[in-house]
Amino acid sequence: MVLNLTWLVPGLPLIASIFIAVLLLSFSKTMNRLTKPVSYFIIISLIFSEIIDFILLKNNISGDDFLLGSNFQLVVDRSSLFFSGLLGLVFLLIMFYSVTKLQRRNGYVRYFIFLGFLSGFVYLFSFSGNLFHNFYDPLISLLDKRGIS
Repeated sequence: MVLNLTWLVPGLPLIASIFIAVLLLSFSKTMNRLTKPVSYFIIISLIFSEIIDFILLKNNISGDDFLLGSNFQLVVDRSSLFFSGLLGLVFLLIMFYSVTKLQRRNGYVRYFIFLGFLSGFVYLFSFSGNLFHNFYDPLISLLDKRGIS
């Protein structure tokens, strides 16, 4: 049951970014003035993704899940959940820093849309199950054995 919700981890930031992008295309002036609500909306979607990722990691959920009935398979195991959790925290730190330090100029909303897209695609990358696991799996396995039980 919980494994079927795996698509929400990359899906929430992607859906939030698509939603904000459509609003930006439709109401450009209004959306460029709503910088704080836009940034908080994307940050909250990333926080929910991190919560779901943490629940999956805590319950030792592993297996395969097909993304919305397509041929794209999400491979969920401990190392991919750990890797995606670390990268999600990095994106959260970047977003929190951006909210506090960046000036609200033209392009600020686009910047957060791209951060949301990038975080969603990084989650997809971490659950890809392809040969990309060979790059980070030894490092994450080493960190996992030392720090998290």
